[in-house]
Amino acid sequence: MLEIDRDRASDRAESNRRDRRAGFTLVEAVILISIIGIVGVSAAPRFLSISDMDGVRAHRQALNDLRYAHQLSTASGCPVQVDFTTTNYTLTQRSGCRSGSFTQAVIDPTTNQSPYLVTAPSGVTITSTVDPLVFDTLGRTTTTAGVVVTATLSVGGRALEAIGETGLVRAPRLDRTQPTSSRHTLD
Repeated sequence: MLEIDRDRASDRAESNRRDRRAGFTLVEAVILISIIGIVGVSAAPRFLSISDMDGVRAHRQALNDLRYAHQLSTASGCPVQVDFTTTNYTLTQRSGCRSGSFTQAVIDPTTNQSPYLVTAPSGVTITSTVDPLVFDTLGRTTTTAGVVVTATLSVGGRALEAIGETGLVRAPRLDRTQPTSSRHTLD
């Protein structure tokens, strides 16, 4: 019986040693959480910047809004004007559909409200080589005088392009296979 008690005691001691090795102690867990917190605090600003995210969001919204203006002009048969300032843009249509000035407010489909006015977040600027930009009834990008043009826009430092004859609105990508100095463009 004495031998059985010794065997049980040694089994319990062995079991306790295994249990201790199975996880972290409280001190180890606190140190690990502290290290993760320090790394997170020092590395997060490098990966996430609120102003960068605002710029990306504004760029994506402008891309979608210009595509909407293109689709609206072809679907309705009425030209759509996009008028830019450095902090916002507005979509309008001609008062008489094909004639008159661009005073008819476009209804924002997400809010069902007019005017279709989009204000950029603080710190995000908007520029365009053609201002105002008009999508005609064929969907082409033109000036207010009706001259077909390709417009280059910058929203939050990110480029957008509206191709004249097609009205295609896109975010141009740089060719990453060539060095910067040898990139060519076709005119």
